[in-house]
Amino acid sequence: MAQSTIDCFAEPNLVSGWIFDDGNQVEIEIEKNGDIIGLGKNNLSRKDLESAGLGACAFTIETKKSFSYYDVISGAIKVFYKKNLEKKEIEIRNDVIKSIKFKIFSHLLKDFQQMSAHELEMYIFNEKKSIDDSIYYAELASISSLNNSNIPLPQHNDIRKKISPFYIKVGTVSPDLQCEVGTNGHLFLTRGSNNVLSIYDNEYNSKEVEEHAQKWINLFKERRDFCASIGARFIEVVIPDKLSVMREQYDGMGSAPSPLLQMLEYQISQNNLADHYVSGLRAIEKIGFSNAFRKIDTHFQPMGGHALFKDICMKISPSYNVPAQFDIDYITTGDIGKRFFGQDLYEQCSRAPHPIFHSERKILEQIWPEPGRFTGGRVVFKNDKAPFIEKVVGFGNSFMNDYESQASLGYWLSTFFREFHLITQPDINKDYVKNVNPDVVIGQTVERFLGFIPNS
Repeated sequence: MAQSTIDCFAEPNLVSGWIFDDGNQVEIEIEKNGDIIGLGKNNLSRKDLESAGLGACAFTIETKKSFSYYDVISGAIKVFYKKNLEKKEIEIRNDVIKSIKFKIFSHLLKDFQQMSAHELEMYIFNEKKSIDDSIYYAELASISSLNNSNIPLPQHNDIRKKISPFYIKVGTVSPDLQCEVGTNGHLFLTRGSNNVLSIYDNEYNSKEVEEHAQKWINLFKERRDFCASIGARFIEVVIPDKLSVMREQYDGMGSAPSPLLQMLEYQISQNNLADHYVSGLRAIEKIGFSNAFRKIDTHFQPMGGHALFKDICMKISPSYNVPAQFDIDYITTGDIGKRFFGQDLYEQCSRAPHPIFHSERKILEQIWPEPGRFTGGRVVFKNDKAPFIEKVVGFGNSFMNDYESQASLGYWLSTFFREFHLITQPDINKDYVKNVNPDVVIGQTVERFLGFIPNS
């Protein structure tokens, strides 16, 4: 019996999935309201399917006519495969439908960004009368995070009335054993896929640490020399882990970078690489680590992302100034809270008003990662009104790829530079860089990933 599933719909014209039929290739049809808009076969290779012993049975089909997520939800889009002259419909998994619903919801929320204060006031007034309080406040938190400049409700300290602090014993471990509760409401990732606590396993002067740091130095030099050969400037950015700079709030031990990060920064100075290196540690130390990191998240607050971006700009040109006043409060979730209670926790953060030229930022190209993967995505931005003229290509991880949030480097780079290519992967794609011919190439990683050396 054939097995089949759809992994992903991507507007405006991509459908991905797989069909396993004892190694046989089958014909696939995509229909919109009964009309065939795409044809293909299950003949693509995918690592997860290969490792499961299913062979090359994946498909990614580009449809001739575009479709929207609304088409998928409404049932207008159907996917079939033919076997023994019989056409069978491929069922869309529930989690795929939920993902599409979330994307539709995200699109709807973006409409609120353009609403006037009067329109918002009328909308909120009517919602309050017609829906349950818990839904109303969740909706309000979402709207406020998108439209703080217009929302006709109290901001700053008054926003705290929408959430409630609570106390939990320090040292409490999440059910999945990956996170722990620290002091002052901070949650810490202590294990995870990279086993964060293991960054302290080796001594500073150990052979392992010195050799590993030297491999990074060799990689930095290779990247620098490659960029120089095409007339580009190379900058490497290493961001410290929340655990290492705030460890006293985790287990009372003195906060300190891992031995590998300490050795790496020492060898950078010894190898005359300082002009090509931005220390995330030094950047956020200027504003205070507790101001840089979120409480219920492993990532920065907007102030932390901005502090690091300022140092990157100074490395590109000492004349570049990126002032920001973080005086707009909003409520947001985090990437750790749900691990403890199965539902989101919330915290109050502050962002800055968008620069006036932010509205001119355009997305020229967007490619999503393959289904089930966090790397391999690409977004290209153009902003003709941006103050800095350089074309920048950035290779990074989750500290860079959220271009909507001021906590992410992606927001600042895509707003302040005329052209920015955001690529979510650890390796520097040299062919891509050559084709783009940028002025600046940025490589970004985080302390807990230093144990892994990219290939290029």
